[in-house]
Amino acid sequence: MADDSLPQGAKLTARDAAFRDDPDAVYDRLRQHAPLYRDEAYGRRVLTRFDDARHVLRSHDFGVDARKSLPESYMRRVAGTGVQEGAGATAYEPPLVLLDDPAHRRIRLLMSKAFTPKAVEAMRPRIHAITRELLAALSGAGEIDFIEAYAGPLPTRVIAEMMGVPASDCADLKRWSDAILMGYDPEREPAVQARLRESYLAMSAMFKDALAARRRAPREDLISAMVRAQKDSDRLSDLEIISLCTQLLVAGNVTTTDLMGNGLYALLKHPAELARLRADLSLMPRAVDEILRYDCPLTETARIALTDTMVSGCPIAKGETLTVALAAANHDPALFAEPHRFSLDRDASAQLGFATGPHVCLGAPLARMEGEIGLQAFIEQFPDLSLAATPPRRRALPFFRGFERLPLRLN
Repeated sequence: MADDSLPQGAKLTARDAAFRDDPDAVYDRLRQHAPLYRDEAYGRRVLTRFDDARHVLRSHDFGVDARKSLPESYMRRVAGTGVQEGAGATAYEPPLVLLDDPAHRRIRLLMSKAFTPKAVEAMRPRIHAITRELLAALSGAGEIDFIEAYAGPLPTRVIAEMMGVPASDCADLKRWSDAILMGYDPEREPAVQARLRESYLAMSAMFKDALAARRRAPREDLISAMVRAQKDSDRLSDLEIISLCTQLLVAGNVTTTDLMGNGLYALLKHPAELARLRADLSLMPRAVDEILRYDCPLTETARIALTDTMVSGCPIAKGETLTVALAAANHDPALFAEPHRFSLDRDASAQLGFATGPHVCLGAPLARMEGEIGLQAFIEQFPDLSLAATPPRRRALPFFRGFERLPLRLN
């Protein structure tokens, strides 16, 4: 099959209904016929094999700074938020996920001092408490939207508490996060771009105020820890802290929501596996790995060649954008037998749901903890839950795979 018979551009994203409904079928075709597929429409190559994906994610021949990509590349379409455009523009610091070394190494080292395993583990009681509050609010409900009522609010409240942001601000933070998330859509319309910019400015203003307050009176929260974080004379700047807070809320928020939404949907579509999990909740960590593999919340990530190099014998020119299809790698039959089957018997620990290498997700331990606690509490609370008659609706957004709406019957 020739490359020109394969989908290009938006048809290789969740904007396309066929791709959105069954990305595995599209990825299987690419993996079979063009595993290092050149997508001319978006100026990128799409990698679908596990070994290629892992190699590129771990190799120092590739970076993430969009400014190093070729003109008209996919990365240049999605990397800029546009917050510096027009009158009243604000200063902007690229997020950690779009920085190469040495800036990436420096900021990640400082951030890791604030985002320690101890700090994450300290959130466990609060995650349990927040789940109980959300479940209590569902008492007596017959039908709900799982995303709106539970999977969406839980990570927003958790990260807000970690940062020391009042619960009363969570609705604004969620609304702004959803708008900023549209920066990952290369086909975003002007009205969407305007909402994105307004939301970024509003969120930045909130964090700027919070940062000033912590400098006056430090607390035991993540923003205060970022203010304190330093190595020798180096420390995080205000812009870097604002960027990190925004990144944690926007990308970290949606991926945790999607982990729970995709996971519950997979379990409900595989009732025998759900019954096994109910009978043995010690399987929950294994279940989360299989959820991340089977229906990956982050479907892809991008890398830019920093030099002329090779991938599986294929020449890659300096500046080329490579889309590493994490969801495709997680369904590569070369590593995972019967990859389109959801099974708690599988050892899915090698899955790339949080990527790997220098840019492995910093918030992965927190997302795992929220996913395990949130899903376990929900299936324990509602032993007779099922999918509602109203069909679920997937989000039409590249990079992220999840539900806008997931209606459930609780009894």
